[in-house]
Amino acid sequence: MNKLLKISIFDYVDYRFFLTDYFNREKLVVRGFSYRSFAQKAGVSASLLKDILSNRQNLTIQTMHKYASAMELGAKEIAYFEALVNFNNASNNNEKNRYFDEMVSLRGRSSVKFLDLQQYEYFSEWYHAVVRELITHVGLGCDAEAISRCIEPSVSPAKIRKSIKLLKELGLIYENDGIWHASDKVLSSEYQIQSLALKNYHIGMLERARESLDKNSSDEREFQGHTLSVSSSTFMRMKERIRAFSDELLSMAAADKDIPDKVYQINIQMFPLTKKMSRS
Repeated sequence: MNKLLKISIFDYVDYRFFLTDYFNREKLVVRGFSYRSFAQKAGVSASLLKDILSNRQNLTIQTMHKYASAMELGAKEIAYFEALVNFNNASNNNEKNRYFDEMVSLRGRSSVKFLDLQQYEYFSEWYHAVVRELITHVGLGCDAEAISRCIEPSVSPAKIRKSIKLLKELGLIYENDGIWHASDKVLSSEYQIQSLALKNYHIGMLERARESLDKNSSDEREFQGHTLSVSSSTFMRMKERIRAFSDELLSMAAADKDIPDKVYQINIQMFPLTKKMSRS
């Protein structure tokens, strides 16, 4: 076998990508290898394998163990494969976070793409974005104690220091002549990790919104809510208007000539409350 082509399951966060790469490699280095020969060795049908790879069916834990046996994976690799399947198939964010943490533990932080893990950490805590704003736009610099005193709900100086370190490592803040600035860097990561991290971020900010109803007076916040019945085409037009409005707010903040004295969070949600109804 050509060891240069050898792949490691620990490099994957999507089992379909792992299986696809595994099969492509085996076809190159093993004479006569095919989906059918692999399926026979695993004791499952070749059609099931094709359905899994084409996203028509999910890989079950039972079938995963058959595949792992046919691949002759080691115990740690099998444990990771199982966590990987559970992560991909998880139905809610709590489950995804639990299985992702299990995957990181099994493969070790040193084996994880450094930027992927850092970006996951950035989006998974709501306050990192607030710290960035306080450092660069409110002018507190990297004073962890001062930043900690400003944030509600309270975040400890120790966590603030870790947040500052993360922001520096991600290149989201930089210093020039003693003044800290926010960079224009856009974070991108593997889809599975990015999707999970962004969900964590939105959940955290929605929790801050719920707390604001009790903590802040009406002159310090603005809440609007409407329940509407619209067609799919109107829904798409509304999404476009929401995005345009969001861009307008960003432009207003960028053009603000006065010194910022507070950090605000703006959440705009639009989501279905019913199933799609057909008209007979």
